[in-house]
Amino acid sequence: MKRVTPLNIASALALAGLLWQVMDNTVGMGTIGWFFLLLLVMVIADQFFRLMLRSLKRIWIVEGIFLVFVILVIWMLKL
Repeated sequence: MKRVTPLNIASALALAGLLWQVMDNTVGMGTIGWFFLLLLVMVIADQFFRLMLRSLKRIWIVEGIFLVFVILVIWMLKL
């Protein structure tokens, strides 16, 4: 059984945001590619953490820290 993790939630929110922007025609094709790359990285990271950590609490903590780190790096690159 697959458990819900922070990376699953972030992937779903990113995909919903992408679809929202595609429907509004406010996003270009290059941006769509970056969104799909981000989704691919989040799915691979989720599977990696699932294989490395079996405990649900540890997965939530590690994936939460990973998401915060990724958000900070993206924010710093945009500055």
